[in-house]
Amino acid sequence: MKKFNCSIFLIYTFAFCCYSQLSQDFETRIEESGLDLSYPLGCRRTKDHEVVWLHEGKAIALGNNIFNNDIRFAIETPYDLDRNLMIKNLKPDDAGRYQCKEYPDSNGSIIADYLLRLRAKASIPVSSDSRVNVLENDEVRLWCNATGLPVPKITWYAIESNNQQEFIKDIGVKGRMLGISNVSRYCSTTFQCQASNKYKETYPVYKNITLDVKFLPDVQIKVRVNGTNFLVADTISSNRAEQIELVCDVFANPLTKITWYRDKTTIGHYSAGESSPIKNDKDKTNYLYTLTNIQTNTKEPRYWSFPLVFQADGQYTSGKYWCEVTNEVGSSRKYVQIMQN
Repeated sequence: MKKFNCSIFLIYTFAFCCYSQLSQDFETRIEESGLDLSYPLGCRRTKDHEVVWLHEGKAIALGNNIFNNDIRFAIETPYDLDRNLMIKNLKPDDAGRYQCKEYPDSNGSIIADYLLRLRAKASIPVSSDSRVNVLENDEVRLWCNATGLPVPKITWYAIESNNQQEFIKDIGVKGRMLGISNVSRYCSTTFQCQASNKYKETYPVYKNITLDVKFLPDVQIKVRVNGTNFLVADTISSNRAEQIELVCDVFANPLTKITWYRDKTTIGHYSAGESSPIKNDKDKTNYLYTLTNIQTNTKEPRYWSFPLVFQADGQYTSGKYWCEVTNEVGSSRKYVQIMQN
């Protein structure tokens, strides 16, 4: 079973729409992409001046003449002084600020000022990478930038699993940013940000972001003699010819290398990516030891077990055994003393 378990904090963010400066009396028009304007953008010239239409500060029409050679644009003049701008088959690039100004006029007096916005389905064009690495106890921020009109609402979920079935859990965070402080190893999970604005929407759009928490290995040695139950102890006494099995249990992310030692002698090691353990060929007593393949846990891939098996044989096998595990965060080790009765 995998569950979300970490400390989140709220990050308040503000979105700023950057349009050229709007006049105090501007009008917002919300229209449908792919359709015509529901009615023209109105403008009426004065008797002394013609008008120029601007889109995001760029002239697109003077008087009755359209500059951009786009047949979707037209100046309509139901009355002599009218210079109304009509746009058909609206496209996303048509959104923005439209101004009708007197021409020529050194002051550039604004007659009409509009902000044209087009309804759009929710989308998440940019977000955190699909996989984010962080060290345990650090702070991390995951983010999703959603666009659309109406403005999408963003909700964060954690993907959990139970009996090999995945489901999503609402973690109570809304907005473009998810912050996690003092990240623990138990925060390693896949988060999902969903964006929804109910416009032409069957399901919310989403992005999955996997948080990979790297941490110092936890190591434990368990021991059993002649196939009895495993136990954890600092010292084990055995009789000659008894079979000793030491298992190095590791919880680490990532796992780089596990090494078994007897006193100062290296017995053998396993490195991540290798098909099997490798013995120390320089150790003349390595024939006494059997290094079995790494055992893994399919439900929790960060758990590893590295068994070492041998028969008690007096001075050759008595001593301090230790297992050392290293990764990019650091190294950890555990010891057990094997004594012969």
